[in-house]
Amino acid sequence: MPKSFSARIFVALIVIAGFFVLGNSALNVRHMPTVRSVAFLVVACLAARLKIKLPGLPGTMSVNLPFILLAAAQMNTAEALAVGFISSLVQCLAIGKQRINPVHVAFSCCTITLAAVVTRLIYMSPAVTAMVPSPYLRLAIAAAGYFLTNTILVAIVIGLTEAVNIVRTWVEILQLSFPYLVASAGVAALALTITQEIDWQVPLAVLPIMAGIFFSYRRYFSTTTITQSIRTKVQAPSRMTAGAHI
Repeated sequence: MPKSFSARIFVALIVIAGFFVLGNSALNVRHMPTVRSVAFLVVACLAARLKIKLPGLPGTMSVNLPFILLAAAQMNTAEALAVGFISSLVQCLAIGKQRINPVHVAFSCCTITLAAVVTRLIYMSPAVTAMVPSPYLRLAIAAAGYFLTNTILVAIVIGLTEAVNIVRTWVEILQLSFPYLVASAGVAALALTITQEIDWQVPLAVLPIMAGIFFSYRRYFSTTTITQSIRTKVQAPSRMTAGAHI
């Protein structure tokens, strides 16, 4: 639980809002899950386990975003939120002897749920549809809404918890994850063009692509971490020497 009172209040508000919209969508379900929705959920959970630790930031980033975007575009609200919430829950599951922080899990899942709601509202909005009839361009706009909602909420809670500048934190998150957003939105838009033909096989076709993006990101960040470690070790003796001459 964050030590800052303002951070606690903010986390509580996000968790309450997330569970409210999730519960409201569940109460309005009118039909049983389809094979396609179950397939999306299963593959999104598999993609959620492919997670990367962002350097300098708490938490991880997984490659389940295309499935959340496609669910928001092709399924009803309850199914889309289920894909977002459950895949985020799977992402938060600990590995080995790691401990699970219930507050962190609740905040992460509810943040993704709220971002999925924003995505769904933008994509299905009659006003947006009238201005942007192309479903592919509309999906790109909805993806931007998802990205802004998710990253802004995360930046705020980091800023309140660690007493750092929220705007700078958001810019850092933006720089690290923007290429991933573009790639995810592009993959989702490509899948959207063929979803009517291959139906539930869509997530199975998308998963290998996102796995490739995951391994590329992981290698890049691991190389960056090693480089920073080497620089720190090289600079340390120089700083000690400089201190000795003062």
